[in-house]
Amino acid sequence: MDPVSAATAFATTVSLLADFVSHRDMNRAASLEEFMAWLSEHRHDQIKALLEQNTSTTITIKALLGESRREILDRLESLDRTLARFASGFDSYRGIALAAYPDSILSDQALTLLEELHDSDAGKFLLVEYIDGTRSMPIVDGSGGELTVSDSRFLNDDLQVLCEMGFLGMERAGRGERLYVFRRAGARFIERVRPRK
Repeated sequence: MDPVSAATAFATTVSLLADFVSHRDMNRAASLEEFMAWLSEHRHDQIKALLEQNTSTTITIKALLGESRREILDRLESLDRTLARFASGFDSYRGIALAAYPDSILSDQALTLLEELHDSDAGKFLLVEYIDGTRSMPIVDGSGGELTVSDSRFLNDDLQVLCEMGFLGMERAGRGERLYVFRRAGARFIERVRPRK
């Protein structure tokens, strides 16, 4: 399946699942069979056929439908916000992401951190916080150096968002400092948004 078709199928499936769940009885779990029948009833036979071809997808949807309506809608909203944040990194989609979620745009500082990690071939960096309130972010590997902190006040917020999006992971170093790990998803994101020069 080409990337456009895959993205369309994914977005359509998530949207239809949200629509189906939002209209069901709050106190009753729905079955996969009910969802498939609903897809047929609403003339979404292509999506139904696509789902039926993939056993792991049907198992995932079945498990999801076993959760409470509130849990499902909360997860779908979280997914939607994450996709909007991701899309905000692309100039052509930023306006759409902003319309849906005005708070969805990754900050310039967050994008710069990812770009610096990518360009330095770094895999890890520390967040060192000093008694006087200053911070530094030394790169542990790669070409070394230090990452730029342009807005210290919102650094924790930016790091949390990057972790939530799966672009960074967070561990604890020997003395309890936060050790951030640059993930493949972060590198791919930067390669798509701002190709390496």
